[in-house]
Amino acid sequence: MALKYLFVVILFGVFYSYAMFQGGFVSWFLFYSFLPLVIYMFLLLAYPISNWHVSRSLSKQVVQAGDQVKIELEINRKFGFPLYYLVVEEFFPSSLQQKHVTRKNYQFLNEPQALTLKRQVKKVTFPWFKRTIRFQYSLTDLPRGEHRLRALRVKTGDFFGFIKKEYVYEVNNYILVYPPKRKVLVKEKVNSFDEGASPTFQVNMKNSNIVSGIREYMPGDRFSWIDWKATARKNTVMTKEFEQEKSSSMLLLLDATDYQGINKIGFEASVELTCSILESYRKRTAQLAFISLGEEQVFFPLNQNPGKDSLIMSFLATVQPGGNTAFPQLLMEQSKRIPNGLVIMLVTTNVSQSVKQSIDQLRQKSKRVMIYLIKPKNQLLDADNRLIQQMKVEGTQVNVLTEEQLIKQEFEVNM
Repeated sequence: MALKYLFVVILFGVFYSYAMFQGGFVSWFLFYSFLPLVIYMFLLLAYPISNWHVSRSLSKQVVQAGDQVKIELEINRKFGFPLYYLVVEEFFPSSLQQKHVTRKNYQFLNEPQALTLKRQVKKVTFPWFKRTIRFQYSLTDLPRGEHRLRALRVKTGDFFGFIKKEYVYEVNNYILVYPPKRKVLVKEKVNSFDEGASPTFQVNMKNSNIVSGIREYMPGDRFSWIDWKATARKNTVMTKEFEQEKSSSMLLLLDATDYQGINKIGFEASVELTCSILESYRKRTAQLAFISLGEEQVFFPLNQNPGKDSLIMSFLATVQPGGNTAFPQLLMEQSKRIPNGLVIMLVTTNVSQSVKQSIDQLRQKSKRVMIYLIKPKNQLLDADNRLIQQMKVEGTQVNVLTEEQLIKQEFEVNM
């Protein structure tokens, strides 16, 4: 700042010396013509731009991936000192340096760098004496995640660019972007009750004549299922629990571990598929528990209160691949805690011999194990195909989702 003051003093001295030594009308005319500009430079240097009130308002704070948010910046200053120009520049976090363009994302499954986006917002205005200054812009194609806007920079200066001033304001805002949801289309049967019987979608059934117990009422339960005696006794709405309902308890596992060469777009697809499966079964009789294995192991149990659905969505919005423990080891440890007789669905972006060994152990205590493998088509090696075929022969249902399947309107899977 002292150098800028010195520069203005020297500039004033040059004009004054020229007028004094040159003399004449022209010299003094030039001196008096530039005098207002020199005075303005002095005043601009003395004018503080650090005491303005700067705010940022968002049209929405919670959105879905691919949506947009309209943002308004507002600057209020107490004194309307004339400013020739004003530049406002946003600082965007690294989490926003990607874009999400709905399911079209997955056509770039083999080239994740194609979705890298350098977001930059610079707004210029000429406020002069205005005390309230506003800017509007939109953030489009928002990627899944938790995004924090923490600061923005304001710049101003004189007419010729001799004097420049800037200040960085801390302005905190928060955007939570949920993963998108798609319909999950089940293409094949799950089970048959008896040999030769017609195929039955066991996880979708809502009827059974065998009552095995009672439980608390859950949204989606039929009125006829209410056990009025138990309701009166416990002073809360209780419904009958059927044998079929117990037999269709399911567990969804998400591989959220990090490993060398992980495909970030593939991981995004695995989160979207997980979210879509959870949404698909949320209101069905089939009870669905959810476990994520990664940097942190998160468990959302069966019979979860529907009011906690937002907790699952918040987790899926923020989960990122991480952790120092390999997925097969985590899966092996988790299989010891998983109850017997569940139908298990596993969403992952990688299979290996060690993963297969963990699944073999899991299959011994489960009714059925289904794998949803998300991987670019040209990265499916012969070794992968042999391993997948071997798991199918041994009784594990494997769904491979490549670019061709991921860009469809619906997730088409075999159950």
